[in-house]
Amino acid sequence: MSLSRVLASVVLWAGLCGAASAFDRKDEGIDCAHPTTTMESDLCASDVAAAADVELNTVYAQARRQLRTPANGGACSYCGDAEQELVLAQRAWMQLRDHDCQAVYALNSDGTARNGAQMRCLITLARDRTRQLRDFYELL
Repeated sequence: MSLSRVLASVVLWAGLCGAASAFDRKDEGIDCAHPTTTMESDLCASDVAAAADVELNTVYAQARRQLRTPANGGACSYCGDAEQELVLAQRAWMQLRDHDCQAVYALNSDGTARNGAQMRCLITLARDRTRQLRDFYELL
């Protein structure tokens, strides 16, 4: 299964369960603040990755919306082009993320840390991209 499909499944799962319950694994007997097994750690990390991806998607949508609707009713003759370029950039970034994190997974594939390493990669890259979009498009 490709990394994009895995991530999409994690995000879909988190969306179906709701943001509040994505971090609440107490019903499963898992304390994400102190996971005791690799599987627990992986499940908790996947929740954090899903939340980081949801935040990234929210900020990305804000950036696109800002390009479609300039502030104070102002005009922006190149905003349509800018939005198209942003879409292309985001698609390229997603491919970069997938390949980067697949490389991290492959590097760790001989051990039990492979899933956790991949999740840390996904979390780090999603948070970094979220910060970039907020900075570039001056979003809060």
